[in-house]
Amino acid sequence: MSTIYCMNCGAELAEGARFCTECGSPTRLGAGLVEPEELEQVRCPACGALNDPTNAYCGSCGVALATSPTPALLSATEKHTYGLHEREPLRPKGLLAGMAVALAVACIAGGAWAIASSLGSHGEAAGSGVTAPSVMEQSADDSGDATETTPSTGSAGVEVRGSLADYSWEDLGIIGREMTSRGSRDEALKIASEYHLADDAGHMSDATKDLEIPGYATVSMRLIDVYHDDLANGEGKAGLTFMASGISLTHRMNATDDITGGWEGSELRAWLNGDVFQAIDEDVRTSICAIDKRTDNVGHSTDAACVTSTVDYLWVPSMVELMGPIDWVWPSDPDNSGAYNAITNAEGTQYARFADMNVVGVEANAGLVLSGSDGATPWWERSCSQSGVANFRGVGTTGDPAEIWGASTEQGVALCFCM
Repeated sequence: MSTIYCMNCGAELAEGARFCTECGSPTRLGAGLVEPEELEQVRCPACGALNDPTNAYCGSCGVALATSPTPALLSATEKHTYGLHEREPLRPKGLLAGMAVALAVACIAGGAWAIASSLGSHGEAAGSGVTAPSVMEQSADDSGDATETTPSTGSAGVEVRGSLADYSWEDLGIIGREMTSRGSRDEALKIASEYHLADDAGHMSDATKDLEIPGYATVSMRLIDVYHDDLANGEGKAGLTFMASGISLTHRMNATDDITGGWEGSELRAWLNGDVFQAIDEDVRTSICAIDKRTDNVGHSTDAACVTSTVDYLWVPSMVELMGPIDWVWPSDPDNSGAYNAITNAEGTQYARFADMNVVGVEANAGLVLSGSDGATPWWERSCSQSGVANFRGVGTTGDPAEIWGASTEQGVALCFCM
């Protein structure tokens, strides 16, 4: 006997079956349909078999028939006749690749019923005025048949999405904590790749995500590294480190041109970790980690002991975090060059994004050029210029990561945080 198929979902049917084991729809036998010769027959475009016009799919080969009736056009009696009463929405499976099918849904008799139907140009069932749900995402397998796909949940228990912008900050907090729990950068990078936050080679994605800071600005954030920064609670590394990809905030480092107390005693640090942090929505704020940041917190010193830790939720990067270790001869004080280099190099390690951009020394790097409302804008680093008493380091409009400005100068703030 030839193979027969469900006229509702196209699944193969057993001989004499009254209901489809795949979608639960009654077969012609189970529904008690009128015989095909009593209705205008429809010829299958694939195999040529004749079908009655109530069929959504050919009963001989399973191909969709474009002339099947739409639910909105059927009377209550016809809906009962066609087995459409009290039915869950049907999900077509095993359709041929490239088939344009959607589900049109309406409520009757206190239950849901559905049938596959062709859609109009605005996503409505033809002639019905009822908006149909979206077509289920499908992909073709090697045989040419379309296979049903569903969103996947990654190893952090968060649904895998296309890019950074597609996740909520809460999602990213969960992903970051999972990276921390893995205990290694290699494992964190695997998770970053899984969630499309980095590629398989460990290069950070260029995608950005907006952070709303009510009362201040919307800051576009970009991932600069994973498993890099030390958690202040001593429980390992934060999973994700973000930095602003443009300049939406500006502030002075101090009220006067004085670097005494370094980053720890700066006005900018107090402002970021006070007013700005508290302005962030609580749902986001609770996912941001307290981080142990090392910086020259004395200013104008040759003693490496001046580099100490602060606990920060928000901060700006140090010079070494941008361009890696230095070995300079300081023109302003060449005799103490070794001491100044040691202090600068103790303020962290270079983030992966800037290593990939080959940010080195005092060379201008286009990747460090950040724009504000008036174009390219200079922005602060938290590093002092050790050979003087008035200046902090920063990045200029050409991307030079070793410029200096008086501490009272208003400059851009490329805030950073971890999750």
